[in-house]
Amino acid sequence: MKPLQFYFTNTKTENFMGLFSWLKKTGNSASNKAGEAANTAKEVANEAANAAYEARLADQKKVMLTGLVDSLGVDVQNFDLEYHNGTATVYGQVNSDANKNMIHTALSNADGITSVDNRISVVAPAMQTYVVKSGDSLSKIAKAHYGDPMKYKEIFAANTDILDDPNKIFPGQELKIPNL
Repeated sequence: MKPLQFYFTNTKTENFMGLFSWLKKTGNSASNKAGEAANTAKEVANEAANAAYEARLADQKKVMLTGLVDSLGVDVQNFDLEYHNGTATVYGQVNSDANKNMIHTALSNADGITSVDNRISVVAPAMQTYVVKSGDSLSKIAKAHYGDPMKYKEIFAANTDILDDPNKIFPGQELKIPNL
């Protein structure tokens, strides 16, 4: 038979060994969880930094593209430009298709632009003006502006505030020429 002291000593050793094993397992588990949390935090921080970098890059590209459009000398009303992942989206109003196409071509040829979403609309001015010269008639003015002398009626209709008769116009009068 074994002495009683052997059982106490053996039990204490097993308890200590069990305690060390438990501490080791708990420490490893806590360490792994802390490491995973740190990695997740790093990933989130990297994603935020990348997003901030992309936003700054897009802002710089927008400034560069806006400067490019300004350098064309085209009058663009309500101009706005957005840049995202190589696509330039441009908004505004111009007075001719030629100006709209000029802006589109310039943006398409810019570095880093893969496509242009051209949302510029062509808006012709409501009316031009014409100062009557000696020898003019509404039909001559209509032929010069529209290519058709019979369109004099449109010019007369736009100027009824100053004209009573389409045959009575005088040098120096300023007539409104509507866009047809």
